[in-house]
Amino acid sequence: MQKKKLYFFILGFALTGYAWVAGNHYLLQADRPTFNVCLFRMATGLPCPSCGTTHSVISISNGNFKAALNENILGYLAALLLLVIPVWIVGDLVLRKESFYTFYGQMEGYLRKKWIAYPAIILILVNWAWNIYKTL
Repeated sequence: MQKKKLYFFILGFALTGYAWVAGNHYLLQADRPTFNVCLFRMATGLPCPSCGTTHSVISISNGNFKAALNENILGYLAALLLLVIPVWIVGDLVLRKESFYTFYGQMEGYLRKKWIAYPAIILILVNWAWNIYKTL
């Protein structure tokens, strides 16, 4: 993927993430039900591996780190990515560099290696088992 397309895609994705978290944060503050768009959960009644990530990010933003951990540990990764990557990309665009683009290419290569991919998949499956266990 070209650098410019990748940067604008990821920035758009981050803006969508900010809007999603802000909308759900507002609904939680107003004691209204949040959105549930998890097709997997609607179809099976079971949470998907990422169910609870939005609530986790909201808990992190409120300083409630224990609740965030209980909701979904992936919330920590999502919050970190939402904070770091847009700043990194904007910095690259302003300074006319491509450090994020290079990093992205390297990470894509690493994730294709079995010794990294398999443990990552196992961690996601363990997290999923935890999500299912919490609902039982």
